Amino acid sequence: MKMLLLSTVSAFFRQRAGTFLVLLGVLFGFLSANEHHAFALFFLTGSYGMLALFAIWLLYTLLCAQFLINTWKLPEYTFIFHARTWPTPVRARRFAVQAAGFLQPILYYGVYLLIIAIQDKLLGQLWPVIPFYIVLMLLLALAAEWRIRRPVLYVATRRKSIIRWPFPRPKSWLYWSVEWLVRERGITLLVGKLGAMLVAAGTMLYYSTGEYDIRMPAVGMSLAYLLNLGLSLELYQWEAEIWLWGRALPVPVWKRWGRVVAAHIVLIVPETVVMLRNGALGFAEVAQLYLLGLSILIVLHLYLYKKAGLPENALQVILFGFVGLTLIILYKIPLLLLAACGMLFSLYAFPKWCKV
Repeated sequence: MKMLLLSTVSAFFRQRAGTFLVLLGVLFGFLSANEHHAFALFFLTGSYGMLALFAIWLLYTLLCAQFLINTWKLPEYTFIFHARTWPTPVRARRFAVQAAGFLQPILYYGVYLLIIAIQDKLLGQLWPVIPFYIVLMLLLALAAEWRIRRPVLYVATRRKSIIRWPFPRPKSWLYWSVEWLVRERGITLLVGKLGAMLVAAGTMLYYSTGEYDIRMPAVGMSLAYLLNLGLSLELYQWEAEIWLWGRALPVPVWKRWGRVVAAHIVLIVPETVVMLRNGALGFAEVAQLYLLGLSILIVLHLYLYKKAGLPENALQVILFGFVGLTLIILYKIPLLLLAACGMLFSLYAFPKWCKV
């Protein structure tokens, strides 16, 4: 079972990480809570609401089925055809679990529809969602069964691409780092950004419910930015374990520090867009929170250099650091001053902690 999930489901989300990130940006960056609620009400109460919902879910399921069928044809997936030796009940159960893994986004949206149905007292309109999900799971399970009964005994040749980019691949460390993060750590990127964007959306939603000063979103957004530490660790591993030859290049220390800052500037853009899209804060306030979050991540990234990527007591450091930062924010210390202190400290400590 673990083999199916890692080789197929995880590969699907890893290869489609960029698509899901764009989708998350659209859903959380451009659509407000009222618009999400309006779509949910349309699906629950519209004349063709459930039909439209099933059509969208069916398109996604067909995309998953196409990926499964094409992927299992690859030479490195010949081991998958040994699944024919499993007893029929075992094979059916495992293919069903695999289908459920593919349909996780649909399941999450179904939970959201359930919340809206309970809130608006429309539970009687929600019942078609369950048979929809069962039919889609059955479709993916049948696609898997069909593929293993037709093993591919040849190696497909690579076709020439019809569309070719008119420009060469950028010669940029930042581009290579982000590309590696998307292609090789897609699931980590997707989960990390989803959590950060949800915390940012929740913070802005709570901020809109009352009269608060900037300290309240500063604490919430500090937590949202802090959730990117896992991605920051992936960037450290990319530089320390994958892109080894880059450490041997004669690059000035200040330029290496600038690369780290540039990577984190790009990394925390999605949750900042969510905060800006909410409209509860002005551009100047959003800029202050953005710079504060950037300085927090840069300082914690330096801690990875100090511990050589093995922060044994990282959880304690992060916990006490966040508590200390919260107390400092509550004492009305200017956010720009905190951000400047963090950036200056990182610039001072980077040459000492970054051992090339």
